[in-house]
Amino acid sequence: MDIFEAFKKRYSHKDGFLPDAVPLADLERIAQAGLDAPSGRNRQTVRLIILPNRAAIEPVCAVSPTIGLETTPAAIAVLTDKTLTPENEFNFEKEDYSAATENMLLAATALGYSSLWLDSPYFDREKEKQARAVLSVPEAYRLWAVLPIGKPNGEGSRREKLPFEERVYYQYFLSNPR
Repeated sequence: MDIFEAFKKRYSHKDGFLPDAVPLADLERIAQAGLDAPSGRNRQTVRLIILPNRAAIEPVCAVSPTIGLETTPAAIAVLTDKTLTPENEFNFEKEDYSAATENMLLAATALGYSSLWLDSPYFDREKEKQARAVLSVPEAYRLWAVLPIGKPNGEGSRREKLPFEERVYYQYFLSNPR
């Protein structure tokens, strides 16, 4: 699948997944796509935990149960290393994890899987702390998201995008038509 097709086909799969295992080689390719993302000041703050099966996912699911985590056969947790950002310097961890996450979502799509950017449970610092604990992640790291990865159980619900003409302008804001 070419990159532009992956852009078009990627969606946030909020329905269940089939129980089919995701080969470790595919999970590693998806993780590598995340690590290939740009990072602020090349600090490379992103760290990933591959959760290759239900046994690895269950403890995280217990902290933040969602249909995605309850049914996915595999997942990848996305963290940043807070120690790589010196105090009083710009912190790009949010941008780093976002770029890595989008790369992984596109890679999963290109490989024929569905996924979801599941970060809202970890906005709650207590849940984030609990999830870090079950994953044995030290306090110096921030857990931003867990990406369930698998074959969708059905078509999945896709939201329509607004038309290009309503979102893109030329030379000046509200300058359409071209």
